[in-house]
Amino acid sequence: MKKKNLDMIVANNVTLPGAGFNTDTNIVKILYKDGRIEDLPKMSKEEISKNILDKIREFC
Repeated sequence: MKKKNLDMIVANNVTLPGAGFNTDTNIVKILYKDGRIEDLPKMSKEEISKNILDKIREFC
């Protein structure tokens, strides 16, 4: 992350039930450049996108 100058990475494990493609929900982890990891529970992809946008706004 440091080499790429990233503030965070959003990752999802597509092998979990209710996550990945062909489903309306997802389960993600947000990895921050300071080493924190935030686990988001299963929620709709719309809710996840709003949550991610809120996190991005915190950096602005």
